[in-house]
Amino acid sequence: MTKTESPINRYIETYINSYVKPFRSFIKSKYVVNIIGLADFITVDDHDVYLLLHKLKTCDFEVIISKGQDTIDEIQVEYTIEENVKKEFFEYRIENLISTTYLSSKTGISIVGILVMQIISRIICKSKTIYKAIILDLDDTIWKGTLAEDGIETIKQNLHSNDAIPFVTFMRFIRAMAKELGLYVAICSRNDKEKVLSAIDKFNEKEFPLKGHIDCIVANYNDKSKNIKTIAQQLSILTNACVFIDDNQLVRDEVRQNLSEVFVPDWNSHDELIILLVTCCVFDRFELSLKSRNRKRLYEVLQREREKSYLPQLLVKVSDDINNVEAIRLYAKSNQFRFAEKKETYEGCKSLVFEIYRDNGENLGICSAVTYTENEQNIHVLNWAISCRYFEIGLEEYILIYIFTLANKRTITFAFNDTGFNGKVVELIEKYENNFIRKDEILCFISNRQSINDIKLNTKLKEYCNE
Repeated sequence: MTKTESPINRYIETYINSYVKPFRSFIKSKYVVNIIGLADFITVDDHDVYLLLHKLKTCDFEVIISKGQDTIDEIQVEYTIEENVKKEFFEYRIENLISTTYLSSKTGISIVGILVMQIISRIICKSKTIYKAIILDLDDTIWKGTLAEDGIETIKQNLHSNDAIPFVTFMRFIRAMAKELGLYVAICSRNDKEKVLSAIDKFNEKEFPLKGHIDCIVANYNDKSKNIKTIAQQLSILTNACVFIDDNQLVRDEVRQNLSEVFVPDWNSHDELIILLVTCCVFDRFELSLKSRNRKRLYEVLQREREKSYLPQLLVKVSDDINNVEAIRLYAKSNQFRFAEKKETYEGCKSLVFEIYRDNGENLGICSAVTYTENEQNIHVLNWAISCRYFEIGLEEYILIYIFTLANKRTITFAFNDTGFNGKVVELIEKYENNFIRKDEILCFISNRQSINDIKLNTKLKEYCNE
């Protein structure tokens, strides 16, 4: 078979092009991965594994598969990152061979191939969450029928018919990821918004499982690519963190043409779509995290208050980050607000983490990190990142003031790389252009009491005090 004729290639190509390569746009370092114990399970005609390993190598993942025992329940994995001499180890447990065999039967990829894809995904999502939002069309995508032509009652009847089974199953799949993994869910529909809101209001959760789990709805008659930009902006994420699902091939092509960074899968059935998303590890996460599960609730709180043009009283707690652990984790995941792209060891440096609290004492999680060096004359900020969930609440100003106070009349400089992704940093620099003087990749922060007082006017955040 030729490359275009092989049904296997579709999943491998999607995995490489829509998962591995997007990761490479954020992290460039070469990985050498040794997967121990699977070599004897590769058959001579297992062409998909060799194809996968070749494709991974072109993306600077050199994968070595070593021999092991006759039986395996835990696969030993060791890997190194090019500039990091230290080896990383983990055990990949084969939890459910039946589900892996099911994926193999649906995709044509051997079990070894599926396991290799999942292991590499585990390494990737430890450093970077690629996709944070799924954007859904409505008509004939998550319900059967056309709202504008068939009306709400017909759509409701359709959701109770046997034809609704694949639609409802797909919605349950999305709901589970939204609830358990913190995935954002948005609607992008060519419909009248009031009709969409009215329809969703009339449906119950059993017939429309996404009810109560939708973070953003944009419904109008604009091009979908334009509306996806609006949705990403409302969610405070980049468009390259979005997956767009639509049953219409022409619409999919329009989005690909105008927003090539958005992942737009091709599919003919909902079962096929779910298999594609699962096999290609699109929404994989490194761990089950309470912070991720709370992300959507936090977004709802902040968004609801933003819509009222005010924010609840929020408090900021500052803590030392021993060994820079939390800071490095946030730098790996942040893009829109991260001062420096270059990965640093930060050995010998100091890091601070900032946590947001509500006035009732509820901890909303780590919102920012700053890593710096200091001497008697200067504080030099090596990196500063803010989680995208905390934009537009005055956090940038609060931390600028904190750094100014910490400096205590010493000069303040920042390392800065314009990555093309960190637009929120650029916005901050432009907003306070009289305070930032750029010299190559160094920013000097020039301030006095008056300019600091002006900055204070743009934040209502207060210090969190333990009582």
